[in-house]
Amino acid sequence: MPLQRPRHLLSCAVLGASLLLSACGFHLRGTGVDDVKLEELNVTARNSYGPTYQSVLEALQVNGVDVRSSAPYQLQLLDENRERRAVTYTYRSTPAEYELTSELIFQISDRQGRPLIGPETLFTYRVYVNDKDNLIGTSEEEALLHREMRQDLTRQLMFRLSSISASDLAAREQKLDQQAP
Repeated sequence: MPLQRPRHLLSCAVLGASLLLSACGFHLRGTGVDDVKLEELNVTARNSYGPTYQSVLEALQVNGVDVRSSAPYQLQLLDENRERRAVTYTYRSTPAEYELTSELIFQISDRQGRPLIGPETLFTYRVYVNDKDNLIGTSEEEALLHREMRQDLTRQLMFRLSSISASDLAAREQKLDQQAP
């Protein structure tokens, strides 16, 4: 009997913690993206060998999107900008913290190249401490943060694409056709 009481308390604590976490909107990182409704998509970028392009291709394939050049709609990764700026300084006027920012500009167009959605900008940032006594660790942290930011931009793009269907794009394309003289 004495062993059952701690188990009962532990199970109540776990249940209470899970209820509190679910009530506050907590979810694990990387979850919550609905399936991308587009069945096929052509993807282009200025740097088709870059890590962001590769990350987007992989995410689309994981979501069941057939990436092919003959697709009726084209996801264009127009530009990717990264910046680093000092946000705080030490008493010796050396940077104590840096802010990394990254943005991805994209649009979705039809076969004629007419934009149906966008251009839209996705944005993410991180701040890290500049440890002047550990330059290798600081540079590795910066590289890790850049990878996280790329994953975050890809996740944001998948969220955006999950709200778009082929019928939405077809309706936009039809509207453009009606406006053309």
